[in-house]
Amino acid sequence: MSPSRILCVDDDAQVRRFIARVLGSAGHECVPAATAAQARVLLAEKPFAAVLCDINLDGESGLDLLRDLRVDHPDVAAVMVTGRDEPALADRALDLGAFGYVTKPFNANELLIDLANALHRRELETASRTERDDAVREAYMETLRRLSRAVEYYDGQTAAHVERVGAHAATIAGALHLASDHVELVRLAAPLHDLGKIGVPTGVLRKRGSLDDVERAVMKHHAELGRELLAGSGNELLDLAALIAWTHHERWDGAGYPRNLAGREIPLEGRIVAVADAFDAMTNDRPYRGARSVGDAIAVLDRERGAAFDSDVVDAFLGARS
Repeated sequence: MSPSRILCVDDDAQVRRFIARVLGSAGHECVPAATAAQARVLLAEKPFAAVLCDINLDGESGLDLLRDLRVDHPDVAAVMVTGRDEPALADRALDLGAFGYVTKPFNANELLIDLANALHRRELETASRTERDDAVREAYMETLRRLSRAVEYYDGQTAAHVERVGAHAATIAGALHLASDHVELVRLAAPLHDLGKIGVPTGVLRKRGSLDDVERAVMKHHAELGRELLAGSGNELLDLAALIAWTHHERWDGAGYPRNLAGREIPLEGRIVAVADAFDAMTNDRPYRGARSVGDAIAVLDRERGAAFDSDVVDAFLGARS
């Protein structure tokens, strides 16, 4: 059993000292607490592998602490150490998530064996939970990828467009020195920027040539519709995707849509995806025109800095490409 930090919660100082000696002899670090309130403070300050907790404590019961551990610290193995040898109480503790139940008086080996079993079970459950969470996350991400591709198929474009926009957006976010976890969020959210196009008639989306005023108004509505479809879930990724869908057609000079935001009124993520989307759209075939060269696209971005696009975002993108 590898050394671990163990929290010992018992209102009897003699018991705490005995447990500290036993755990110390096995190489563990033992941190004492006399009450559940003290234990909560310590749990908030540092990580623990396990909690050895008495049931009868001054103030809150050890069972109250055990109940909250399961919710607030699911990776902590709890072992109840108590003088109450009652099967019903032991069953209740186990139902609340205890990994073991040791009755006083106990010897050192008994305590260490129960602790070792609890820590081993904790490792197995943590690994299983991580594997399960990873599988759910991957399924969730794959659903988003397929959804963004579906929009591109509906729009008459290739699915590679949304993936390229995500990659370009992440490159810009990284060049702007955003936190790595936020760069990843931008990469995953950016491909959903045009989700609202599923509410635009295909005749408008795939029209060859210029749109008339009515068709242009219909097309512009996709920014609002994208926000409506994505917002309100409380999910950080989807909320960011909603923000991007809503703002990536705004212009630095205020002449964009749907709200005519200007300058830094436009969220940074919207400004980032505006550049990423424009570059990819220019360098690939569209229903209404052929692809431009990369050099021509860069020239457009450079010419439109401070008008359509945030100069800092353009500089970050061009600097990352050089």
